Amino acid sequence: MDDTIACPQHNGRFNYKTGDAPGAPVCINLKTYAVRIENGRVMIGI
Repeated sequence: MDDTIACPQHNGRFNYKTGDAPGAPVCINLKTYAVRIENGRVMIGI
């Protein structure tokens, strides 16, 4: 829903754009990385 993804097993939810965990049962935000497409390749900034 919107920018949120959820784990069907544990009901943990995250904003897939920012990595924010909006509430229980999740208590730690996800780390996110900048991504771009360059010449048909996916480039990830780590």
